[in-house]
Amino acid sequence: MNIRKSFSRIVLRYNTIKAHPLTKDASLKGLYRYLIFNLSQAIKKRPQVYDWINGLQFYAEKGDAGIVGNIYYKLMDYEDSMFLLDHLKKEDLFVDIGANLGHYTLLASGVCQSKTVAIEPIVSTLIKLKNNIVLNNLEEKVSVLAMGVGDAKETLNFTTNNTVMNTVSLTENSNTVKIEVDTLDFILESQHPSFIKIDVEGYEYKVLKGATHVLQQPQLKFLLVEFNNSGAKFNLKDEDVFELITQNGFKPIRYNPISKEIRTIKSYNRDKFNTLFIR
Repeated sequence: MNIRKSFSRIVLRYNTIKAHPLTKDASLKGLYRYLIFNLSQAIKKRPQVYDWINGLQFYAEKGDAGIVGNIYYKLMDYEDSMFLLDHLKKEDLFVDIGANLGHYTLLASGVCQSKTVAIEPIVSTLIKLKNNIVLNNLEEKVSVLAMGVGDAKETLNFTTNNTVMNTVSLTENSNTVKIEVDTLDFILESQHPSFIKIDVEGYEYKVLKGATHVLQQPQLKFLLVEFNNSGAKFNLKDEDVFELITQNGFKPIRYNPISKEIRTIKSYNRDKFNTLFIR
């Protein structure tokens, strides 16, 4: 049974590699990188350094869902990542809310050379994020904040048992930890971001509600927000998040990294988790 499940996972991964724009013409090489990664992790079971684009590197181990895809896809979240690379400038400020292991932070400060405010509340994930920042000598460009973001200054429970996918918890138990949370308006104060990414496992609406001033700043041109219905546990709907964003003067788009075409769409993406917005 385990062999059958493993084979099914490999087939599923191979199909996604074949569909990815950067690996569709070299899918067997992508599959090889996937298999080698999993084999090496089965043997060593510790973080290893992997080379990435533009001389960047990152640590990754089994379970690091926020970054391991770069090993076999070359560039995860291809459309969104390329939009950031093509539109974020050196003089811009990028804010990475739910920075995870630093995929977007590394691209912003390591490739685009912009300043980044990376916000990550979970200590275990924060340690990995900082290791990736140090590995790439980006300490002077990236400010790391160990806290949560919401619609009020308060203390909330966060899960600790979901590897790098932890989130706000409605209950307190042995798998939660109390973390200080504040609004984006307070955190940024006099700072003026050009691009904000929000991936907080269903708490996006609360983050946006606490960013009334920031969202109205003309310097803020782009948003990248996750929509995956995970806000349901907080009685929040993706439609509410979308309405709040569009009410602040942003419209959803799709980006073609080859032609560089920006196309306006009617709603948030249903075929993938992230949606790009432009003012």
